Parts: sequence; structure tokens; C-alpha cells
Amino acid sequence: MVVLSEKFKRFVAPGTQRAVAQLTEGDATCYPLYYFIPSITADGRYLIYHRAAQSEIQLYRLDLTTAESTRLTHAQAPATHWIPWCVDSGRGVLDHRSVLNVARGEVVYFDDQQARVVDVQTLDDRVLFTLPQDRIAIGQNCVTPDGRWFVYIHHDKAGFERVYPPEGRGQRYQSKGTALAAYNLDTGEHRPLVILNSPIHHVLPYDDNHVVFCHPTMENGMLLTDLQGGWYTHLRTQDEQGGCVCHYVATQRGIAYEVLGRADGVRSGLYDPLTHAHVEFPLPHYFGYTHTGRDPEGRLWFYENEDWLTRVHDMHVLLRHNPAGDDVWLRLIADWPTYGGGQKAHFHPQVVLDRQWLLFTGGDATTQTNHLFLLDIADLPDTQGITL
Repeated sequence: MVVLSEKFKRFVAPGTQRAVAQLTEGDATCYPLYYFIPSITADGRYLIYHRAAQSEIQLYRLDLTTAESTRLTHAQAPATHWIPWCVDSGRGVLDHRSVLNVARGEVVYFDDQQARVVDVQTLDDRVLFTLPQDRIAIGQNCVTPDGRWFVYIHHDKAGFERVYPPEGRGQRYQSKGTALAAYNLDTGEHRPLVILNSPIHHVLPYDDNHVVFCHPTMENGMLLTDLQGGWYTHLRTQDEQGGCVCHYVATQRGIAYEVLGRADGVRSGLYDPLTHAHVEFPLPHYFGYTHTGRDPEGRLWFYENEDWLTRVHDMHVLLRHNPAGDDVWLRLIADWPTYGGGQKAHFHPQVVLDRQWLLFTGGDATTQTNHLFLLDIADLPDTQGITL
């Protein structure tokens, strides 16, 4: 078990008095790799994170045992913005598109057209491949758990445009020739899996052979393919009440997700993508913009919530689900503001470090920037009552 450095600032969470450790601080915005994928090395020692400051964004490693941060990348991409889903952080690595290969202790990142890999311990850096000048990596990427395949998303730079879906659903985006592709880190083989005239927002591994990706231009939804490619199938798509999957995370028990946009409120669910077995249940009435928390083992069900009306930003865990009603909930964090906008302003909570902590991004009022925190959850039992 990793022993956290005593140098990290300690305090208690607002409203709940749970222990918190602040991992980063200062006049910068710091946040981990996108929370669908891991940010901590296999030995639990290093946390990989973005640091955005002074119009530059780079990747760093944080030694959790010493509190020492070390810069990993020196990228100079002039346009790093993840359009349109985040705020622009200037030059450096392409924002939200880096991946920790846990099996190999390496980080894959994009410096403009170049896909590069840096060793977390030695800092050795090399080029994997270079995209053509008319292509750009556009989505959040992943590596398969066995460490063999880097799966990523790219499209034509000139083919990205807004479209307006029917029925007043707001603007969406489409692109030309968006490719979900796989790169073999052993052999260098490049393999297209799926090609769409639609942006793909993110891809994450379900196992060593299957990946889940989203969202088609006109509809939020989860899609499944494998590393042979040439096909995909829909998983949870829009229902008759207008509800669509927004965020989802792969677990050992299936895919955990939430459904937004229904008149009767937010729902959550568990989906087996290989058998299509699934279950859904309502979340509390005060849940608004919701993110399903990431527990790779699927044992703990917790949520980041921003109330639509009050704008209170908090976090809750489901202790016991009763299909007949009377679910038992526990608030983990009371209102904790974040600063700025886009993906950098969400908690994006995930279970880490032998299930003792939740890693999340929260606001630091002293600098009005966002930083990395750990919330003590060592006392929490597994969520009961959710089965397929």
C-alpha cells in the first residue's frame, strides 16, 4: 500500500468532514487524464496529470510518496484545444488525449501530428508515428489493459462543422472521415476499426479485445466494437422519453452509466456489452448534470452532481439500491465549487490506491484554479442491490 507523503496539505471536506489530501496547488489548473481511463501507475506511486498555466499545457508525474512533481513532456503543438468540449489552454500536448499505459509504465500523447510515448520513470521519449498533415487526433483515447494496443480517434482538420439536429436539441457537430484506429505497440501495425462522418468523443477499453465509444452526431449513445474492426453495435441509445447516455465507465461487472434528458429525472444503469443484459434505476430528484464515478471493479456506485436549479456541486454514494424504492444514499462532499469551464471544471471522481481514496478535481479558492484532491473512502462498504 502506498503511503501518501506528509507534505500534502490535509483538511476535511465541506459538509461531511471526510479527510482530504490536496495533491497539487499554485497558480495553475491541474487535472488527471480523462477519468474513463487510469491516471496512476501500477505500483500506485506516480499520478500522471495535466498542468495548464501561462497559455501552456504539459504532462507531469506526481510522486505520491514524496510529493515531488516532474515534467514529462515538452510538446509544442500550437493548437491543443479539445473542440468544443473544453476551454483552450494554449500550446503543448493535445488536451485530454493522453493515455497512461499502465501495463508498460508509459504515457502516450500527441504533440500536434506526432504520437509520442514517454517512460514514466526514465523520462525517455520517442515518436510512435506521425499523422498526415491534414489529420488531427480529436478524441479521448485509450490503451488496452494488456498494454498492446493504443486505440485513438482522428479526422480531417477541414471537415469539422456544426449541425443542428431536429426537435430543438441544440447544436451538435459532424466531421468527415473520422477514424477509430488501433496501433499495435509491439509491431507498429496500424488498423482502422470504424470510420464515420461524425466526431467520436472518447473510446475506452472494455477488455483486451473490445472497446466502447461514443457519440453519433445526432444522438448520444454507447457503441461497441472489437480490435478486428469493420463493425459496431449500439448499446444503450435514446429512449422514448428522450433520455440519452451521457457519461459511462467500464467496470469488471459491466458498463456503469447515467441517462440525462428524461422528463422524469436522471437515471443510472449497468450494461453488459457482450450479452446486452442491463438494468436501470432512478437517481434522486435533486440530481441534475450528473457524472457516474469510475470504480474499475464496479463495487461502488457514486456520482458527481450539479443541481440544475441551485448550481450546488456535490458528490453522493449509493449505499443500497432497493428496486421497490427507499434507496440509501450518503453525501460525500457538500458544495465544492470549481473554476473556469469545460472538462477541467468537473470532479470526474474515481476510486484509486487500493480503494482507500477517491481522486477528483476540485476548486482551490486561494488561487481560483482547479487542482487534484484525494477524498478518504476507506470506510465505505460496497454498494448493495445492483445486479444484472
